[in-house]
This record gives sequence, C-alpha cells and structure tokens, in this order.
Amino acid sequence: MTERFGYSVIQWSAAWDPSLADLLHFAPELVLEKRVAIVACDSGPYRPSTDQLLAGWTLAGAVAISSEIAQAEDLPTPGFDEWYVFDTVPESAPTRCHVNQYDFSALDEVGAIQGFWDQIICTRPLHVLGAGTPNMFVVTRDTHLVSRIKEFVLPSSAD
Repeated sequence: MTERFGYSVIQWSAAWDPSLADLLHFAPELVLEKRVAIVACDSGPYRPSTDQLLAGWTLAGAVAISSEIAQAEDLPTPGFDEWYVFDTVPESAPTRCHVNQYDFSALDEVGAIQGFWDQIICTRPLHVLGAGTPNMFVVTRDTHLVSRIKEFVLPSSAD
C-alpha cells in the first residue's frame, strides 16, 4: 500500500480482464449510499438506461453519474471499469479514463499517471475504483476501509 495526496492506494494484479464485481461482492460499502461517476465501463462511456435516468442518474458529458446506490449489484461491472465514488453529487466530474492504457498503474511515478492524480485532486472523490489489464486498484480517503480491502487482496500480490 502507498499513500499519496491523502489517499491510500492499494493495487493488485488480477485476471486478464478483471472486473469490479468480486470486489463489490466482498466490500459493497465502497459504493452503498454513494454516487458513482462512471468514467469507463467496458472501456468506454456508460449509457444509463431510461429507467436509470428516471431514477436520478445524470450525464456530465460522457460521464454517467449514478443516483444514490442502494445495491452494489445495480452497477455495471464488465471489466475495464473506472469509477469515482462520491458521498454526494460531485461539483466537478472526472472526465478522463486511464484504465484503458495497457498496464496502467495507480502507483506509477511518471507519464500519464500525472493526469490521473490531477483528476483526483480536482474532483476529490472518496474512492477511485479501477479494473484494467492486468491491474485493479482502490484509491481511497476512507482509512477504515483500507484494512478491509487488504483482506480482499491476497497479501502476496498487493502493492
């Protein structure tokens, strides 16, 4: 685990096409009663259904912002997902996807990673959840959830 800008970063390698579904099954509190800004869903923008829009989902450009999440299963988890999780509707929505870059790491020190952290600093989410190839990551300001997420990640594969 690493800390940056007041966030804890936990990253691990998963399958070739990892999904956030297993993580949410283990720790649904990551999203319950929160708003999720979906920057990437299966590598591209997520288009909320008519029912979701009627239930309070909104669009900020290409980013779908959920209504308050009542069940983690209500979120799409096909893989190549990047979510910014907020306690309330964000004042500023994230705009750029990073998980589509092969071997993207929330722990890198150079290159495209600067845009990732600039986006986090600008939007101030509670968590950022990502599943790309081959890395999955959780970036969080919630210190109570850090040990819970570590339980999910095999100690030998966690960075």
